[in-house]
Amino acid sequence: MKGLARGWRRPLRDVLLLAVFLAAVSFLPADTSLSERQGAGQLRYCFADVNSPLIRDPSTGAAGTERALLEGAAADVGLQLRLVEVPNIGRSFNPADWNVTRAQCDVLGGGLADSAANRGFMTLIPTGQQIALRRTGGAAEPPRGSRVGVFAGSAGMDRVRLSGFMRSRGWQAVPLRREADLRAWIAQGEPAIFSSLTPVPEGTEHHPLPAEAAEVSDLVLGLWRGDTTLTRALRHALNKAAEGR
Repeated sequence: MKGLARGWRRPLRDVLLLAVFLAAVSFLPADTSLSERQGAGQLRYCFADVNSPLIRDPSTGAAGTERALLEGAAADVGLQLRLVEVPNIGRSFNPADWNVTRAQCDVLGGGLADSAANRGFMTLIPTGQQIALRRTGGAAEPPRGSRVGVFAGSAGMDRVRLSGFMRSRGWQAVPLRREADLRAWIAQGEPAIFSSLTPVPEGTEHHPLPAEAAEVSDLVLGLWRGDTTLTRALRHALNKAAEGR
């Protein structure tokens, strides 16, 4: 009998621990992220560059594709979209270095790629669009020793992978910080690597990079982990919009 009792101790202990855990979870405060945003009436949408074609159509000045999509989703849950330009977004491969806070942003976007770094920092919602890196110039790659301008322009692209690819080709990377720098570099006839979201001068020949340099990534919106009700509502609204397209 004693041996039988000892055999039941561990399963009974595990059941008791699980019961205690579930009881503790029931006392956690409910997520109020959606109701708080509805109380304020606004959804703060943060991005790095207001001139991105995702934010502003370069030809008409109207809302860009991602902004228009999120404006519709926000309206569907009773919110007005508030645009917040945060240039620090995307300056580093690690989102923890962007210095963005909940007080600034409810949603991050404007060129956010679905990457391991971003997945580890935020909850991601796909927008149905994609991003890649391309190279200007002819089909033949620049020779070893070439100086190649780089304008990634996207929050989350794998710069480490790109750097390794460029070293394997013997290219010297020249960072280009603004679109104007990219245009000036191309005007000089120099080769450049740039984000597919970035408009380049008309007539510029360009080609996709091989998979070893960068993969095609889904564009996403990033929300804070734990904002469950807000994330669920926006995901539902975006799915509705996608089904209506």
